[in-house]
Amino acid sequence: MNEPEPVTTPVKPANPFAGLLLAVMLALSIGGALFESLPMIAAASFAWLALIVCWRRLSRQQQLQALVLLVLGVMGLWWGVEHGVEIELSRVLGQNQIIISMMASVTLLRLLSYATDDAAGATLPTGRMAYNRSVVGVHLFAAVINVSSLVIMADRLSRSSPLSKDQALMLGRSFTMAVFYSPFIAGMALALAYTPGSSLSLIMLTGIPLAAFGLAMLYVMGRLGWAGDLQKFPGYPAQFESLWLPGLLAVLVLLLHTLFPSLSVLVLVIMLAPIMVATVLAVRQGPRAALKTMLEFGKKRLPEMGGELALFLAAGVLGAGLIAVVTTLDGSLPFDQFTATEASLILLATAVVAFTGVHPVVMVTTAATVMTPLHPDPNLLAMAFVTSWGIGCALCPFSGTNLVLHGRYGVSSWFIARNNIGFAAAMITVAVILMHLFERFGPAVP
Repeated sequence: MNEPEPVTTPVKPANPFAGLLLAVMLALSIGGALFESLPMIAAASFAWLALIVCWRRLSRQQQLQALVLLVLGVMGLWWGVEHGVEIELSRVLGQNQIIISMMASVTLLRLLSYATDDAAGATLPTGRMAYNRSVVGVHLFAAVINVSSLVIMADRLSRSSPLSKDQALMLGRSFTMAVFYSPFIAGMALALAYTPGSSLSLIMLTGIPLAAFGLAMLYVMGRLGWAGDLQKFPGYPAQFESLWLPGLLAVLVLLLHTLFPSLSVLVLVIMLAPIMVATVLAVRQGPRAALKTMLEFGKKRLPEMGGELALFLAAGVLGAGLIAVVTTLDGSLPFDQFTATEASLILLATAVVAFTGVHPVVMVTTAATVMTPLHPDPNLLAMAFVTSWGIGCALCPFSGTNLVLHGRYGVSSWFIARNNIGFAAAMITVAVILMHLFERFGPAVP
């Protein structure tokens, strides 16, 4: 007997032209990273064109979110112009271009991780071990292939019956914790881009223990019966051996960044991910078949990042507007120093505001603008940003994670946000402790 199809919200077909524009954007971003004569605004122009093509495919929440950020950013720019601030067009249009390019590049990694779909025809395992394996599986795959892991696993879990609320909570929590240390997640990319001089390896000093605590908490919640009836819990048969290639990429990025500190982690990810994907596919399929596979992927899959494209382009305009406003304040800022206490306040404020529906990108962009004049420890500031992003996305009903679970699988994003309050409170407590420990015992800022 054939299995029934999952109950999901229909997804509008992708526009292949948008994929072409994003591919050109990625190529120009790589060129801009290698040659200073190629301005990054060239890549940004193609990103904006791709957004125009993708716009009708976005959900109403995504459109509204982007429009609000754009309006606020334009208002800030207008205020700055009225007070004599000089506006740089490249900053307005391309503030987050390096992040967008990184997300497009990382999306290609899904081509190396299709082994996670090999078990699509198998019977889903059930029980406590299936739950634990699913928690670890979605987390590790999220760390390398981003939101694709969430869709792959949720699609499989919802094949025979609608995705349950317990499954949605497990998937969302496991996914968002990857932000704390993975260089392939947008939240980490944003933190690194907005904190020049920060070190990924140092950020991991708090990120990995925080993620480990979160995973341990999910395990304990399962043992205590707070994650639903685990005896009947259908889990995902993740195949962890398919992680070795993306894992190799992560090692190469960190190694090359150590050898060549002038090359940022984001630039290395943007350049190495397409090279690795093309090389592995050429070995597996042959050069001609590999080229066809990548072209098909570009046409059908790259446009799926339209929501992230809208968010980060609009957030870039907001950031430029905030900078223009702060420039007119003549040094009048709410803080006169930046310590672990201020970092903790950023995290707490982001969590509270995120629960009201404001995406964490707004708070991170605002905090980056306000804190930069104080010359903060870039690593501590980056830790505040990645923890704010990961915990905030779990609490925000309009974050990409919760919108995917709501729009594609019918689980209320407000239900997810409300039920994540206790989980988020525990994560915030540990994050605050870790940031204070880093301030006390971590390496001093040179």
